[in-house]
Parts: sequence; structure tokens; C-alpha cells
Amino acid sequence: MNKTNISPVSQITQELSSIDLQRILLQRAKDTVLNTALHLLEMDMELLCGSRFSRKEGALCHRGGSEPASLLLDGGKHLIRKPRARKGNQEVELPTLKKLQDRELLDRQMYSRMMLGVSSRNYEAVIGGLAEKTGIKRSSVSRAFIRASEKDLDSINGADLSKYRFVGILIDGTNLGGRTVIVAVGLTAEKEKIPVGLKEGDTENAHVVKDLLSSLMSRNFTFAAEGILAVLDGGKALRSGVTALWGDAVIIQRCWLHKLENLKDYLPKQYHRQIRWRLKKMMGINSYSEAKKEMDSIQGWLAAISSEAEASLLEAGEELLTIHSLGIVGTFRKTLTTTNIIESVMGATKDRTRKVKNWGYHPKTGAKVKRNKILRWVASAICSHQPKMKKINGTNGQFATLIQSLNNIALKKKSA
Repeated sequence: MNKTNISPVSQITQELSSIDLQRILLQRAKDTVLNTALHLLEMDMELLCGSRFSRKEGALCHRGGSEPASLLLDGGKHLIRKPRARKGNQEVELPTLKKLQDRELLDRQMYSRMMLGVSSRNYEAVIGGLAEKTGIKRSSVSRAFIRASEKDLDSINGADLSKYRFVGILIDGTNLGGRTVIVAVGLTAEKEKIPVGLKEGDTENAHVVKDLLSSLMSRNFTFAAEGILAVLDGGKALRSGVTALWGDAVIIQRCWLHKLENLKDYLPKQYHRQIRWRLKKMMGINSYSEAKKEMDSIQGWLAAISSEAEASLLEAGEELLTIHSLGIVGTFRKTLTTTNIIESVMGATKDRTRKVKNWGYHPKTGAKVKRNKILRWVASAICSHQPKMKKINGTNGQFATLIQSLNNIALKKKSA
């Protein structure tokens, strides 16, 4: 195929490097953007003051020259000279300029870069494209992130939940910044995974859990059935919290991976692979009765090795097999027998917070920071990760089975 030669080629273009040419293009693009902004400001002036050199009616403002100003674009500030409109002795705000100076524009740009791992001290270095490094201080970046992350925290802890119908809830605790963060994710009848609550405490205690669950109910957390499935990590506080609030309406499934880690703590290392294999085999059996036989077999095996490990298995008991008793099989059961959904979310959180060095105190002044710093970071990491959260992998028939089973068990408990 013959190439088309374009001639004559600009002498300037021939002499420029690719980087220099790129700079020229960006500068031209920036000039075009700023000229467009100035044109919009002039349109405001014509609405407020009429066209230049026209007679002014009583309702119109008058022009008052120009003054330096800035607008926000692409994560940075740009200096311009804005026209001034006055009414008597009062300055009149230009509507377009107000929008171009909206702090939300800068907050979201700073927020998105910090979620990618850019620290506040390095923010200026990553501004590119059309942006200038004008007035972007570390403190400004920090304040912008605080404002944006507080909105994320409110979207999780304060949102109305009435539009959802929940079949289950996963609750797990994790350590971050020397504190315990309790995370709750709701599972809806429409197969969605909805982060519904975050609470921070010194430990995973019942009071913190109860506060979290009570806030859910005040925000119209609604069951899709007579009962609700709660998948828990095994902590006594979580169990106490859900039963105190929902009583017989809650059916508990213990996370078998957490129980596996508990059992490993009591067993010599030589048995770790075997206990994992045996528990995984038990959880993969479809029949509840056959899974129960396998559990009894594991119990007998543990009794000969470690009485503490045997007691740990008995502590969880048949709550490890709740999903089996509900008739749930396949990948849907796999989803409902662990808190892996929360583990995945918190893994993304820890990845995004790896550069945060000071959770409790200011690095320079030593002043104590706001106590919600950890929760804000967790909330922002969850909100950034949420678009990647796929729907629950289960058929409509499996969801119908779960709802029917929850109805049957809850009604039996009420009538007992």
C-alpha cells in the first residue's frame, strides 16, 4: 500500500522533539479551554450588564473592569482575569465562575489520585495534562480528601436501605491502624452485595456490633423473608450482637475458613494440610446428613490429637453446616459459608492504605486526629472497590430455596 506524503512539512515541526510538540499541543488545548471559560464569563456579563457600550437600564449591573481569579480544572487551579460586575457598591457573583470554582471539582480529583496511592505530599508531582501547580498545598489535598471520604462514610453508614430486600448479612472484624473495624455487607434478593455499615472499636465487642446493627434497622434494613441469614467470623461478640437484636429471626452460618485458622492454632503444623483438606471436603458435601457424619469423623480424629482442637470444633458445632441444612448447593453455598466477600473488600482497603503512616496523631504537631480517620479511609476504599463487586453467583432457584428455608425455620422457631 502506497503511503501518502504530505508536503511541505513545517520546518518548526521537523526541528521539534516529540516531547516539545506534545507541550505545544497541551498549551494550545489549555488556551482553548481557558478562552472558552472566558467566553462563558462574558456571556454572564451580557446577561447582567447588557452588551458593551449599551445604555444601562435600572435593573442592569455595570462593568467594573477585571481582577485576578482562578478556576479549577483537571485537579489543579488555573489563573485567569475575570470581568467584574457591580450593582451599586456591591460585587455581583458570576454564576459560571461559581461553578468553575466549585470545591467538589478539586475534591474528587484529589480523592481519585489518593485512592490510587498518591500521598498528599506528592500530589503536585502527579498533576499533568492541562493542570497547573498553583495553590495545591499538602494541607489543601488533605482537607479535600477528608471532605470526599466523609461523603463515602456517610453513603455507607447513613444511606436509606428501604429499596433493598436482604436475604443475608456478612459481618467480620479486621484490624487497621491499631483498631478493630467491623464491616457489614448485605446480600439482597436481587443478588447484590451492598456495604451497609462500618464501626470502629478497640476490640470486636458486642456493644460495637449492637450499635452497628441498630443503625441498620433505623435506616430501614428490610428482610426478604421471615428470617435473615448471618454469616459470621465466629467471634462471640458478633453472635451476641445479632441474636440480641433479631432473636429467633436470625439463622447463623459460621465461616469455615475462620474456624480452620482457629483449629490450626491448636494443632501441630504437621496436621495443618490434613485439617484443611478434611474441612474443605466436609463443606463440599451436598447432603446435610453426610456432611454431619464427616464432621463427627473429624471430631473423633481431633480428639486423638488435641482436646483443645476438638473443643474448638464443638464450639462451632452445626452452625458450620447451616447452609447444608437449608438445602443450598454449588457456588451459591460456597459464597454463603465464608466471609470472603468482606476479606476481598478489606484486602483492597489495605492495599490502598499501605502508605498511610499516622492513623491516630498528626506526624508533625503530634495533635490527635479525628477519630473517624480509619473509617473514612475504609469507606473510601470500599466505595472505590464497589464497582468491581460482581453479583452473587447463584441461580434464581437457589435464592428461592434460601428464602423459603428462612421462612420455614423462622416460623418453626416462633411456634416452638
